[in-house]
Amino acid sequence: MDHVWISSGSTTIEAMVNPIAAACVGDGINEQFIPDTVYFLNNPGLGDSIDTASNLTRTILEQHGVAEPEIRVGTIDHETEFDAIVSHFRGAIEAAQDADAEIAVDVTPGRKFMSVIAFNAGTTFDVDHIFYFYLKSSEYYSRIYPDIPKPAAELYDFTEVLS
Repeated sequence: MDHVWISSGSTTIEAMVNPIAAACVGDGINEQFIPDTVYFLNNPGLGDSIDTASNLTRTILEQHGVAEPEIRVGTIDHETEFDAIVSHFRGAIEAAQDADAEIAVDVTPGRKFMSVIAFNAGTTFDVDHIFYFYLKSSEYYSRIYPDIPKPAAELYDFTEVLS
């Protein structure tokens, strides 16, 4: 079975890759989730962060046994193109459902309204996981997952929390 990860983008690379790294080892969740395909959403305000996050994500997934990770990047012209943001999540979820994949939506990166849209898409379209990577202190905001002390961060799966 394929595993699909759907997220938005962020100027903070760690917000995009740390949740994936935590999911791959099953940190804080019932079982690990290693995606084969990852969707990010780019917009002009993100600069090179999507490229960097895509490369790091590919490395993380290869280290967890995914031979050829697929990184798909959708693009919008402005971060307030709400219909396009909704389409990003809906389209990726529908494609994953058509492929009978296990689906995770990550609400960690991006602006609050993007996280709200992502969360709503996850609940509306009944995905398998809705992840949020929580840092207990801003001291760790710019650190990559392996460098964050275990007690300082936790990955939550809201489908487990809300059940």
